[in-house]
Amino acid sequence: MISREQFYKRLNNLPAVIPSKTGKASYSEFRVINSTLHFKRNETGEYWDLDIDVLYSVYLRNDFINTTVVKEITGGRVNSPSVAILMAIGCLEQDGKRITN
Repeated sequence: MISREQFYKRLNNLPAVIPSKTGKASYSEFRVINSTLHFKRNETGEYWDLDIDVLYSVYLRNDFINTTVVKEITGGRVNSPSVAILMAIGCLEQDGKRITN
């Protein structure tokens, strides 16, 4: 399992643009401020916020992660970007299996 510090470090080094798992959406303009990741959904131009500590908790607690798992924990609309972000930072495989190193 990567540490919280490593998790934050990876988030600070996200690529400029990342696709959703399905490729139907993409996200960009990532900024970490305190414990919040701010980003834009490119197709709509909307800016979203994601609680990093909640995302890290999803990563720690689940061997398998998909949008349904994220939704059960966050209850918000950040399900697809959460999965895409976990994949982009090397914490989640394409098939939803958690990567621990």
